[in-house]
Amino acid sequence: MRIKLSRKEYYYLLYHEKISDDLTVSSEESKVIIDLGEETVFELHDWVSDQLQLLGFDKNYELNADGKILDNLLDVLNI
Repeated sequence: MRIKLSRKEYYYLLYHEKISDDLTVSSEESKVIIDLGEETVFELHDWVSDQLQLLGFDKNYELNADGKILDNLLDVLNI
């Protein structure tokens, strides 16, 4: 399954070791397309959802920088 990510989303997942750079199918200036199995997409979605709840909000319950990335990732991974 091919997933189109922004560079921020891509590097966020790489940094947290949820994907590896060998999954990259193509790369443009602002987007990266990766190839993932369906089970991996479901696992990633669960992890992103958990991370959003744990780290994604500031003291006023507004999305912080990580939260914005995680929220966008949920939209991308919602199949």
